[in-house]
Formats: sequence, structure tokens, C-alpha cells
Amino acid sequence: MNESPSMIPAKLTLVLQKHAPLLIALSGGQDSLVLLAAAHALDLPVAAATVVSEFVVPGEAERAAEICRKFGVSWHPIEIRLLDDEVIRSNPVDRCYLCKQQLMRPLLALANELESTVCDGTHTDDLPEERPGYAVLRELGICSPFAEAGIGKAGILSLADSLGIPRIPASSCLATRIPFGVTITRERLKLIAAAETLLRDQGISGTLRVRLIADGAVVEVEAWEMQKALALLGQLEDLGLSHVRIAGYAAGGVERWRQTQQ
Repeated sequence: MNESPSMIPAKLTLVLQKHAPLLIALSGGQDSLVLLAAAHALDLPVAAATVVSEFVVPGEAERAAEICRKFGVSWHPIEIRLLDDEVIRSNPVDRCYLCKQQLMRPLLALANELESTVCDGTHTDDLPEERPGYAVLRELGICSPFAEAGIGKAGILSLADSLGIPRIPASSCLATRIPFGVTITRERLKLIAAAETLLRDQGISGTLRVRLIADGAVVEVEAWEMQKALALLGQLEDLGLSHVRIAGYAAGGVERWRQTQQ
């Protein structure tokens, strides 16, 4: 990977240096990968930890492990069982807030052992009202270097290109594919994961969501992938999905589909 400290914005450099040693909350998504790459390029003392749960999108933990191997950074996978929590399993509207608490507490415990600061990939475009878990970051004192340095998604993507980090489609945890109030089960999560894995294996690129709704499922893909996705309907139904429709991806999550059905 093409790394140089000069590629890192000055404000971000100062923030990372101020909080070092660092423990990066490495989800395996774009933002946390770039944050780790920036810390590594600056030759700061850094480790990474990935919380692995039933909600993790297939491939993300593996991606996190791979980049740590490439950088020679110590990687700490932490397994938790979110579905053991009855409240989270019931999928309330504040599920994201509750999950974020569960995810961050073991990271803070590890950071205490390592005498490090937990840092995550939240940036200036992650508005608090759009991310219920944002409040948890503030309550627990989690550092968000991109936000602190005034860097948004465009800046992260530019930095990714400079550091040689591939651009990765935005994602969210598997629980976001299930409407609030609908119980989250391992079976539902496995079905969603299997469907998204099948679509990726068949070459579907860009943003992808397989959402479970009242009368079946909606597969959201980029406009240029809709015809390819339509051709895979039979394979999706073979997995156990029913009444599958294909739609263009749009922000708003699965609740947007619930509203259109009312």
C-alpha cells in the first residue's frame, strides 16, 4: 500500500497524535479501515479490535483481520452474543443505541488493558439524528478522529485513494434489514446473510441490502445492477426468501418499506 505521512491532513495528524496510543474500533468498513491506515502511515502506536456478533455483515471481520496482517498491527477479535439480550432481540426503535453500548464496552475494557484510546470511524457527515448510536460514543468518551478533524465522507474516500485502501460500498449491520418491532432471530439473520453473500458471489457490486418486510423481501441494489439481480430471483427464492422484489437502493432503511405498505 502506498503510504506517506504527508498524505494525512494536518488536523487529523494532530488529533491522532494527541490520542495515541490508539485502539481502532475496526469494523472492516471503509471509514475504520482508512483510520487504521492513517494511524499506521503516521507510525503511531496502534492496535485494532473488531467486535464480532450475529449482526456482522459477512466478510467484514475477515477484511479487518487481513488489513491488520498487512500492516503488522495487533488485531483483537472480540466475540459477543447480542441475541442473548432480550431487549435487543425484540428490536425496539432504540436498538442501535443499545447495540452500540454492547459493542463499545468490551473495547473500552481492552483499551484500559492496553493503556490506549478507543477511536472509531465516525465523521462529520454522520449526523447524530441519523445515528442513534452517536450518543453512546459521546457518553462513553469514544474518540472520533475524523469528526474531530472536520473530515467527512468525501475526505475519507480521498484519503483512501491516497493510502491505497480500496473503496468499499457503505454497509450497516444485518439487524437494520429487519423492521423495528419484528423479533431478530438467528434464522432471519442467517437468511439475510446468505442472500447477500449469494448476490455478491454472483457479481452484484455497489450498495446492497436484502430487507425483510411484511409480505416477503426487498433486494435493494444500484440502478446498474437491477437487471442482474432480477436474473437471480430464482436462486434467492431457493434460499428461502419469498415474494422477492428488486428495487433501487435508497437511504431510509427497512422502515421506509414498512411506511409504504401502510
